[in-house]
Amino acid sequence: MSRKRPRDERPKPAIRVVFHKLSDQRHVLEVIHADGRAEQVECATRSYLVHDLLHYAVEAQAQLTRGFWGSLAGGKTLEQMNDRAGSAMSDASDEMMLIELIVGALSATVKGRSPAEIVMGLRRNADAIEGALPEWLTEGFVAKVQARMHGLMGHWKATPFGGEMELPWPELGPGQGPT
Repeated sequence: MSRKRPRDERPKPAIRVVFHKLSDQRHVLEVIHADGRAEQVECATRSYLVHDLLHYAVEAQAQLTRGFWGSLAGGKTLEQMNDRAGSAMSDASDEMMLIELIVGALSATVKGRSPAEIVMGLRRNADAIEGALPEWLTEGFVAKVQARMHGLMGHWKATPFGGEMELPWPELGPGQGPT
């Protein structure tokens, strides 16, 4: 009697994000869409890697679908995401601006700032422009992003030259959707 292998119940990621490590200074960002279409761009690691990984950590933790990675998963291309005129992303501009503000502020977490300092600074900024922060943006959220970034940066440091670090989007846990 043969036993059937259990079927993997996890949904397939909408995109696969692959960072190819060329050197300490350069890497290639590759996005592979569910339909098999792939695109890539070579980047200066110092300028882009931490920012791109912070987007990943923030957007995955908050389960955002209209940020950088969610927009790519929704069918946008890297070229459209880099459209300086903004016409390709006009439908998501308010959300994208908020996400950029949060990612920018959370770059201080990589430099050792505490979650309390980060959230306090974001609150002061929101108060100054008479805006509001999303309810999910708490010290606990920032601490989870910090932990996720620690893991991502460790993974990157352990990636050899010529190797790759692959991340599914949405990030999938065993038998569940985005975390």
